[in-house]
Amino acid sequence: MDFTAIDDYLHKLYYADHYTELEESVREKITFTANEMLERHLETELITDKIVGLQSLYMIEGESEEFAMFKRQGVKNMKVGDLSFSFDNPNNISPEVVAIIKKKKAKSGVQAGIGRLI
Repeated sequence: MDFTAIDDYLHKLYYADHYTELEESVREKITFTANEMLERHLETELITDKIVGLQSLYMIEGESEEFAMFKRQGVKNMKVGDLSFSFDNPNNISPEVVAIIKKKKAKSGVQAGIGRLI
């Protein structure tokens, strides 16, 4: 994982304000955490700086909206007043990351998915 490459990539993205507004030391911790989480779910050779960056954004957005806490605790449905939420991503992996992994695996001919063993 190359923090500088990840940081440069995320600073170029339009919708990355939640990330770019943070201090560098915090950004570095977030990208490290994203990389560690991805290593628990994916083969190491599939993890790129771009994937770590996208996962970092996904994690920051989830934390800022407080959805990430509920997902970590395994909440699948939640209702507050007239609002109802359903969390459909048990792995907490960014849908953008999942799309990149599927594309990589399709190009290589590997038939595998991201999931959780029970």
